Amino acid sequence: MNPDAFCTSDQWSGIAAASSTSQLAGVLGGFLITAIALVFDRSSREGAHTLALFASAVLILMLDSYLFSLISGTHPSDTGDRQSICAIAWTQGNLATGMLAAGTTGLFGGLGWMLASHAVNKTPKDDPSDIGAYCFLGELGGWLTFGAAMTTTLIMSETSIDYLHSMLGHPPALWLTGSIATFCAAAILLDFVLVYIRTRTLSRSLKAAQPTELALRSIKVATVGTLFLAVAASWLAVSVARLPVGWLTAPNRAFVLLVFVLSLLVPTVVSTAICYSVASTHEGLTRQRRFMSRQ
Repeated sequence: MNPDAFCTSDQWSGIAAASSTSQLAGVLGGFLITAIALVFDRSSREGAHTLALFASAVLILMLDSYLFSLISGTHPSDTGDRQSICAIAWTQGNLATGMLAAGTTGLFGGLGWMLASHAVNKTPKDDPSDIGAYCFLGELGGWLTFGAAMTTTLIMSETSIDYLHSMLGHPPALWLTGSIATFCAAAILLDFVLVYIRTRTLSRSLKAAQPTELALRSIKVATVGTLFLAVAASWLAVSVARLPVGWLTAPNRAFVLLVFVLSLLVPTVVSTAICYSVASTHEGLTRQRRFMSRQ
């Protein structure tokens, strides 16, 4: 298969879309820098959790913006074999999409913590009539995080299938497509369960009009995973042009598997870790362990 000058696959060109996507990643990163400045003014204990998510998301989104701008500068020749050049662009695009997914989920994860912290600190103790509005605000933060995780996981699923189609020159086998879809569906279901348990526990505590202290869950997996993805995916994306051409045009199975790990598996793990750390109370820890033990 010899692609056209825009490396079109399934009537869509990643090169043509890269410029606007680069701007999107840059805007999201700029928004996070502003949000970090606002969080720095807070002395609450929850601010540490929010800052950790925002800081790691800034790095990956800024690197992602550069990577998409790099893709937008790709111009395959009008004549000759364009397969290797387009394979590089497709690989870079797949990696960049995974980075964008992880950074976006981190953004909404931190935003969810800001909403939950505001709801807990501002919930009126002497006026139960307004508690419902603050309960909704606290729950909204968790479900925004889940919405971001679900949407980005679905996007990564389709992007990965399209990547295989582009690299192989034909649609991937049904079992492979089904495996990708099943993995993403299982991840989304797990994210839903985690967010449901944690937001329900937070809402119950707020509605009881009792002192509520948010549980600061470990976010090392989310932050370290995001930083690892930012460095590893960026390095592979800028180094892919130095790899043997045969690895891209054949393609090499080990190389494709590595791309899959960085563009689908790692971002999914990061998204699930962020959902696992959605704002909740200490009561939710015991209930969550009991629920998991029954499965």
